[in-house]
Amino acid sequence: MKIVITHHNPDFDAFSSAYAAMKLYSCDKIFISNTLEGNVGRFLEENDFGIPYIKATEKFIDEFKENIELLIITDCKIKNRLKYLSKLIDKSDKIIIFDHHQTDNIDIATDELYLEKIGASTSIIVKRLKKNGVYLSKEEATLLMMGIYEDTGFLSFNTTTPDDLLAAAYLLEHGADLNLVSEYVKRELSKEQVLLLNELIINTTVLIIDKLFIGITHANTDEFFGDIAFLAHKLIEMENFDAIFLLVRTGDRVVIVGRSKSDKIDISRILYYFGGGGHPYAGSAIVKDITLNEAIPKLKNIVNEQIYPMKYARDLMTSPVKYVSTGEKIADAFDLFMKYNLNVMPVVKNGKTIGLILRRDILHSMKHELQNEPVDSIMQIEFDTASPDTPIDEIKDIMLLKNQKMVPIEINDTLVGVITRTDLLRLMREEIVKMPRFVNEKAEVAGLFKSRNVADLLKDRLPEYYYNLLKQIGAIADELDLNAYVVGGFVRDLLMKYENFDVDIVVELDATILAQEFARRNNGRVAIHDKFKTAVVILPDRNKLDFATARTEYYNMPASAPEVEISSIKNDLFRRDFTINAMAIKINEKTFGLLLDFYGGQRDIIDKKIRVLHNLSFIDDPSRGLRAIRFAVRYNFEIGPHTNKLLKNAINLKLFDKIPGNRLFLETKYILSESNYLDAIKMMTNYGIMKFYIDKFKLDDLKLRIFENFERYLIWHSVQCNTKVEPYIVRLLILFSDLKNNDFQKICDRFELSRETKKKLLEGYGKSKHIANKIKKSSHLKRSDIYYLFEGLNEEFLLFTASILGYKYEQIIRDYITEIRWIKPEIDGNDLRKLGIPPSQIYQKIFKQLTILKLDGIINSKDEELKKAIEIYEELKNAEEKNLH
Repeated sequence: MKIVITHHNPDFDAFSSAYAAMKLYSCDKIFISNTLEGNVGRFLEENDFGIPYIKATEKFIDEFKENIELLIITDCKIKNRLKYLSKLIDKSDKIIIFDHHQTDNIDIATDELYLEKIGASTSIIVKRLKKNGVYLSKEEATLLMMGIYEDTGFLSFNTTTPDDLLAAAYLLEHGADLNLVSEYVKRELSKEQVLLLNELIINTTVLIIDKLFIGITHANTDEFFGDIAFLAHKLIEMENFDAIFLLVRTGDRVVIVGRSKSDKIDISRILYYFGGGGHPYAGSAIVKDITLNEAIPKLKNIVNEQIYPMKYARDLMTSPVKYVSTGEKIADAFDLFMKYNLNVMPVVKNGKTIGLILRRDILHSMKHELQNEPVDSIMQIEFDTASPDTPIDEIKDIMLLKNQKMVPIEINDTLVGVITRTDLLRLMREEIVKMPRFVNEKAEVAGLFKSRNVADLLKDRLPEYYYNLLKQIGAIADELDLNAYVVGGFVRDLLMKYENFDVDIVVELDATILAQEFARRNNGRVAIHDKFKTAVVILPDRNKLDFATARTEYYNMPASAPEVEISSIKNDLFRRDFTINAMAIKINEKTFGLLLDFYGGQRDIIDKKIRVLHNLSFIDDPSRGLRAIRFAVRYNFEIGPHTNKLLKNAINLKLFDKIPGNRLFLETKYILSESNYLDAIKMMTNYGIMKFYIDKFKLDDLKLRIFENFERYLIWHSVQCNTKVEPYIVRLLILFSDLKNNDFQKICDRFELSRETKKKLLEGYGKSKHIANKIKKSSHLKRSDIYYLFEGLNEEFLLFTASILGYKYEQIIRDYITEIRWIKPEIDGNDLRKLGIPPSQIYQKIFKQLTILKLDGIINSKDEELKKAIEIYEELKNAEEKNLH
């Protein structure tokens, strides 16, 4: 059987092209969805010339069992637009597609694909009907003409091609009735449409983007109008908009229709984000998962993001600028190039750019031993500058046509910024990212790359408290003429749908100004660090926000503390550890939600890769190797091949020995606080990193069992007790549980712990192991023995002991934690005084003996305790008197 299908809710081009394909391939039937655009449905009801079509329900498709020899799909190449008709794809032996939509990538496997840049899909097939000499009746020609006229706007849209005109002429030759075409494709408004159009006009708002006027309007109706597109044509003509979007709620769905007269406004690309489609000048979508009130702001955000406004130099330039002063020696310039990893720098005199100098020329000069010559002798003096208001297109012309690697940006002959070729490449990458990515299913699932603006994500995924904080900080930044961003792990986890409310704000120029004003308006306290221009704001609700000035850093030697200088957000992100942590979201009001991803963090989230930003990352800071492992196990990512190679090189160079002790302890603490910490330990062992803690380290089955014991006890303890436990402490003790006390002391020394912390760990480590050994060696322990063995041991060391002992001694541990340690005499000092026992140190001895007797079940009531207290007192008193004699 040969079948033709087209997209859900077909318009005339969809149905006409389906009929044309049926004629071309002598197919048996046309299957269409059980909903049609209004005019198409009316035409089929009023004109019957034997069209073999079936309005197929989903149940019909599910139960359809006949073999499909050939399946033809017209005016569509995306499964989602076919809805339930797409189920026929897997039942077909051969598939052919005809389509004219250029912006959508195909996601259907085909045997033949006919994709042409043309006004209507019907025109593609009419050309073939003409070539093959297929006979068309007057009625058939009229139907096909409706498809062409509808999608080309009566041959007036910008998408109309000569082939559309030739196809229309061929149909006229076969008697196509233009009067009938006009009756169905374009007609007067019905009463219901007039009412709906009136509501749409009243609700119209206008967006002005880059001198384009875009109308967005909405309405509600209880009845479905299949020809809302007709109203879109009316509105765009009446109001002379460059584009119009209609959102109409009908029942439980929102119908969105778009029309455009501008090459800058691609309707199909915008409506893709609602699961719709079409072509650059016309398209539609039907959504059921959001309300009309939710759809309108979402559409406005997408329109703002997808229509590319003109960019200017100020939008792209890097500031402040690294430069060479006139008269400086070539050797000094070489140091600057290496320090900041630059390829070109401006040469400046009294604030004005007088030349450009290339690293390549510096290296050649050094080779010829010209290091003491001034940079002026080798700088490039023929170059163009620009102002912050120069359009980016002009900057591109300077770079491409004049082969200039950098364009200085000046105001009144003073250098204020620069634009490099790398900046232009990143801009091009951002524009490409804005395109729909049908082919990347992982990107679709991750919700990334759909838009460079993530304002909707911020609103949807953040509690209102944090969302309002960011909005307020951005508004204050605008008042102070500062650029503010939220950065790092907050951005990473927002994109990955992890909860993270650790808000770090980075500000270009000076973060302390913004922090102080924000604190003042919220009655918060602010602590300023003047040297690095950072600040911490503590709000009245004790919430804490960190503010940092955008900066760059460089390392004079491996693992040393970095030198820091104020810089741009781009350079600030470049100094971070991994691409997934090197993203920022701008929070200023006008650009709220703008995602900055210069280094491919989104790509690596999708690919599940941990990747460093530059080749010297682990040499600059070897502790990043520990963080790479921590993030890999937390998110189930792989360490990228090149990053893996760099990590192994840092290990071979023994750079982990240079990690400061407090940093090593902190990174170890973070790793041991992860839920998948054991995977991290195994990775560290396999890499050979654990040898940098101590040569004697080993990870054997016994130690893994101890870890397993602890996790089991931790779950039980959380249910049974209210006492807080720091799991990382117990895991640290277990990690080195096979070491002797003096070797464990070496670990504490390596961590450079405070004297108090080191003492606590060493004493607890030694006592816990001693208790475990004593319990294992004892054939029988009374409850009082257990009580005094564990007495004074805090919770972490108690659970460490329990983990070492394992299953065999589990009941002892459980009894102690839930019962034994809470047992004490009912009587107190007042009772002893009433018995005539004078207060003294003897009280402590009496209570200890009473506790033992009660633990061991020898006394079981308050009366027995009072009686026994007197006996103990007499015994102690007699013993004391005897000693005196």
